Amino acid sequence: MSNNIPALLLSTLRTVGGGAILAPALGAKVFGIPDDGEGRYLVRLFAARNLAFVGGLLLSRGTARRLWFQAGIACDTLDVAAGLLAYREGKPTKSATVDTGAALLATLLGIAGLRADRGRSSGSDDD
Repeated sequence: MSNNIPALLLSTLRTVGGGAILAPALGAKVFGIPDDGEGRYLVRLFAARNLAFVGGLLLSRGTARRLWFQAGIACDTLDVAAGLLAYREGKPTKSATVDTGAALLATLLGIAGLRADRGRSSGSDDD
């Protein structure tokens, strides 16, 4: 298995989420939030974050790439916690499962990518 597979899978997952920048109404429906100006704004914020992580991860190498993995893992872990809290506070089960599941998958792919990247590194920031 290529060391780059977790990064590519994670980037694909984030690109799908980033697509909501072009289709915020669909994103609002998936997230279970109102499809109004405020809801579309929030969807675009999350989409922009996803696209920034994709760019950072795919365009960096060495220490910088590991920092992108770590930042993504931190954000995704917080997203899992937010999803669990939202469910506890009454978010519909289906929506909470999709949101939290996607964040958990991103967290696990980030961890796998970080481990694979560390294994590939020879200690150089230019690898």
